[in-house]
Amino acid sequence: MTNATTRLEADLERLGLTHAVDAVVNSSRVGCAKPDPRIYRLTAARAGAAVERCLFVDDTPANVEAAREVGMTALHFRGPHQLREALAPLLEPRTA
Repeated sequence: MTNATTRLEADLERLGLTHAVDAVVNSSRVGCAKPDPRIYRLTAARAGAAVERCLFVDDTPANVEAAREVGMTALHFRGPHQLREALAPLLEPRTA
């Protein structure tokens, strides 16, 4: 999810990143932008996940709060150490 311009798709193509993600929800294409609750719900739906199963990471406190208000787990990004910590339980090998 991004508050980007209509040039985003061309930029991703030029950078060879179109296959790096399953979907891009671009505010300029969907008609609503962060922190509008609709874009968070739309993003979860496009990912095929309940909002409660989503982790939203952003450096803007208002966007993080909006994600929490719709039910997402949200992280106010201030540095890579936070993201590593938040993702660690998902990336660690599972033991039986």
